[in-house]
Amino acid sequence: MKKRVSVLLVAVSSVLILSQVAFCPTSGEVPQVEVFFSPQDNCAREIISRIDDAKSSVYIAMYFFTSRPIAQALVKAKDRGVDVKVCLDKEQPAYEYSKSEYLRNKEINTRLVGGSGIMHHKFCVIDEHIVITGSYNWTARADLENDESLVVINSREIVKKFLKEFNQLWQGEKIDTYKYKDKTRMEKVPTQDVIKSFTHERIESVYIGHKGTKKFHRPNCRFGKRISENNRITFSSRKEAINQGYIPCKVCKP
Repeated sequence: MKKRVSVLLVAVSSVLILSQVAFCPTSGEVPQVEVFFSPQDNCAREIISRIDDAKSSVYIAMYFFTSRPIAQALVKAKDRGVDVKVCLDKEQPAYEYSKSEYLRNKEINTRLVGGSGIMHHKFCVIDEHIVITGSYNWTARADLENDESLVVINSREIVKKFLKEFNQLWQGEKIDTYKYKDKTRMEKVPTQDVIKSFTHERIESVYIGHKGTKKFHRPNCRFGKRISENNRITFSSRKEAINQGYIPCKVCKP
């Protein structure tokens, strides 16, 4: 029995040592990692707690950001002198509960990231030594309904890589995925014909108008989705809608 216990202890010790070697950055630093899951672990509280503890900087790249409590925590951080910067996907302002306009109104440095694909990142770098990442978007649904993961890593070496990516996004250096070619990739870039058909389809219905109210909306606006086929009209540009006497929706702000 003692022999079995000894063998088991040696095996467990070996796994722990190997895991540290495999994940340990070049500096010899051992990352501190915490893992949380929603809805059971109150991920929003974990995020806000770390934002509240920020001393110098909070840099965020977030695909979907509708959480008011987290947005308010960022405003408080900015008000106490923390450098707060937020990168959001270019389509974020179109969503009803997006916090993009709220952040800008509160004088939070915010940038919309374009490109041929979407800005699908979900990470936050705090004080250049903590990164919060995972599947978790900063939304109420992610916190209360979805099965999501949130990983908090304390490691300057790992954070350097996230900072590099954030700075590229902030400076507009995002790679155009349609132009990026690599024959070793498992997934292949769509052909130009496919790209053109997608682009054409999107351009043809950029805005939706209501013939009765004379208002126009973004395609994903909840009011735009309610327009019946008989009352629906599409515009390829904002200018076209305005020239035809339509006024922009006050909710989605097209």
